[in-house]
Amino acid sequence: MSAQYPLPLPHREAMEADDFMVASSNQEAIAWLDKFPAWPSHCMIVYGPTGSGKTHLANVWRARSGGTPLTPPELIAQSATALSEGGSKIMIDGADQIAGDAKAEEALFHLFNALRDAKGFLLLTGSKPPAQWNIQLPDLRSRLLAATAVAITAPDDDLLSALFVKQFRDRQIDVSMDVVDYLLPRVTRTPGSIRDIVTALDRASLSEGRGITVALARKLLQDQSFPQAQ
Repeated sequence: MSAQYPLPLPHREAMEADDFMVASSNQEAIAWLDKFPAWPSHCMIVYGPTGSGKTHLANVWRARSGGTPLTPPELIAQSATALSEGGSKIMIDGADQIAGDAKAEEALFHLFNALRDAKGFLLLTGSKPPAQWNIQLPDLRSRLLAATAVAITAPDDDLLSALFVKQFRDRQIDVSMDVVDYLLPRVTRTPGSIRDIVTALDRASLSEGRGITVALARKLLQDQSFPQAQ
């Protein structure tokens, strides 16, 4: 790839296999997580649409902090006291899914309080801001609304282009930016979709014994059932 093409700065973590690309859509969330453990409170909420990278970013924080991932069902099955012992760091991805589940809401309420008392930390992710989680337990709702919440927006064209470039570069594939420009409006705008199409193009290129071109990309999109842009 041309070295002149502007890439967002990579957010590198030693424990992560991949670089997390910094862009306007996620830089505020990254900045807040980089401040850990100097957060305004012990709970941070990161929210954004599917494919925005919030789960990836939360896992970077989890690995960096030595935290423990917890699913909503696991939250119900374990005691808040045991989970918070020793000032634990807990990450719950998709925490907004507990809304309307009385047992899960009560369990999160107790975990929130237990981690605060034990000087632990809690990172929650959701698809919407906490005010829209439809939490029924008033005490939990008030605590979540008081927590620091930061948005990740849908990836913009610059970030998605950079992800395409990175995926090709990681495979040591040299392609024209015309290929990226062709693909960008034609595939689902998520990191996973980008990874899948680059992998398929790499295989098709090797199978047919030719480089990756716009013509090959067009042929692949016509022949295979990749999620198409809406």
